[in-house]
Amino acid sequence: MTADPYAFAAGYYDLFRARPDSWPPVGFFADLAPAGGQALEIGPGTGRITLAVAERVAGVHCLERSATMRAVLLAKLVARPDLRDRVTILDAAAPDFDLARRFDYVYFAGVLEHIPPAVRPALLRTVAAHLVPGGALAMDMVLDLPIVDEPEHVRTSATVGECRYDLSIEIRSLGPDLAQLKQIYRTYYQDRLIATEVVERDHNFHRRGAVLRDLADAGFAAVGGSVQHAPADGPGNPGTLVARFEPAALRGTGPAMASTTAGGPR
Repeated sequence: MTADPYAFAAGYYDLFRARPDSWPPVGFFADLAPAGGQALEIGPGTGRITLAVAERVAGVHCLERSATMRAVLLAKLVARPDLRDRVTILDAAAPDFDLARRFDYVYFAGVLEHIPPAVRPALLRTVAAHLVPGGALAMDMVLDLPIVDEPEHVRTSATVGECRYDLSIEIRSLGPDLAQLKQIYRTYYQDRLIATEVVERDHNFHRRGAVLRDLADAGFAAVGGSVQHAPADGPGNPGTLVARFEPAALRGTGPAMASTTAGGPR
């Protein structure tokens, strides 16, 4: 067991998410990135989405708490010299960060599961303090799906050389918005088990109505995403949501910070 769920799992992360249709949806977040603007990513992991966003924007700041994930992302940037000047990686985590600047676009993919619902209002207020008026916020995992216990089962497998890697999942409900997630990584060489690594962590659920209320309280208006256009419990719904920061109703609140957009201060 490990306190950092990605201390060793980072090495498997891309292995099990190499397909174009893998979650989180890279295209959804990259397509929203403003050309030539400044972006902030909370929880970039190994940078699958980071690199796609960096190809569009002038710069992207990444806040990642896992040293292993940061190392993988740095290794990817070594192979992309065209993007190295655009990506800044910081050891920080939500919601307690203050970069003393504003961005045109903030996004977090696959992050809400790590955020307890009680912390969500503070997270959205912090995000609002880092967005220019009219800036966009994008997220996923806003779902009204019920929590269903699942016994351990193999979720996905991948083969590299003569080794097979299996990822098994076990889910146990702990309440209406909380589950315990166990991830078991097994390595086989010539069909012989040679390694087993286990991560257990909380998986938080964020419901559409509560998220929309917290967004409104922080000065956001929902403008898109699958949450707007499909049932929140529909099949294949990734729970994506796009909101626009409209702080007029919150005039006089929050810190005054300079914009980092290509067009200068607003």
